[in-house]
Amino acid sequence: MAKFYDKATGITALVAEIRQRAVEKDEMAKAVVGHGEPFAYSGWTFVGRKSHITPLQALDVLGNSIGMTPPEMVFGENQLLLLHEASGVCISFMAVEALSCCHFKAGSDAQQLKVTMARVQSATSADEVKELEISYDWTYTSDYKGTLARVDDHGVANTTADAVRVVTTTERIDFEKLKVREDILWMEDVSLYEDELHDHGVSIYSVRIRVMPSGFYVLARYWMRLDNVVVRLNETRIHHVFGKDFLLREYTAKEVTFDTLFAAGHPNHMSNYTNIDTFQHLVPTKSSHFEKIYLH
Repeated sequence: MAKFYDKATGITALVAEIRQRAVEKDEMAKAVVGHGEPFAYSGWTFVGRKSHITPLQALDVLGNSIGMTPPEMVFGENQLLLLHEASGVCISFMAVEALSCCHFKAGSDAQQLKVTMARVQSATSADEVKELEISYDWTYTSDYKGTLARVDDHGVANTTADAVRVVTTTERIDFEKLKVREDILWMEDVSLYEDELHDHGVSIYSVRIRVMPSGFYVLARYWMRLDNVVVRLNETRIHHVFGKDFLLREYTAKEVTFDTLFAAGHPNHMSNYTNIDTFQHLVPTKSSHFEKIYLH
């Protein structure tokens, strides 16, 4: 049995488990729920599946399935899933799908690889530089925004592009509303993958969620530090107000070189850049995208 989920298997498998369990029906269900136990509230079912690091043999299979050498630590069976029961609209976050987004886009791979190779060449042997001549970003930079699907009455997930209606929008997440103090009914933090970039930095993808009486908020974050070269921060935020027929999804890609940080007078030792939360305000936005996901 494969030790990882992808969009062809993961959503359907986890929904099947949800259907088999007795889900708490009380609208004010307790906030403390066992890891992996579904949490139902206001017409939604939430579940955070957390397991061990994918073992080596299964990791090889995983890598072959997506055409890359995977990161050192992949949590292939981890998954965060949000299911709107009435419409069947489902949002899921899985490691394999996040890694699938690390392949260079057509027309841009040659330039990106050339820049990456040039920046690390001084600290890397010739043989290691050759390893960078690949079709994916060796730092595992991912623009993954989650997997959308529609689950039918039999629990089977349709993940085709037109399964869920998504449109670009001028509407924005109300962060002032999110600052209002509310009870946290349920929360989870799920790791998808991590790598130390051949001891030259760190690359991490994780996703966390909190469910409040008014709605829920998801933050999926990829961040990468290539020592003395560059910092990247790609974040997907999803907010839903219970009772509305849509969710808002905002994606931002941020990047800054360490040369720029050092020139601005910021510390030049990598120990000052181990926690992205402490310096993310220094990383400028390169691009952003705002979407509305409909629940009908």
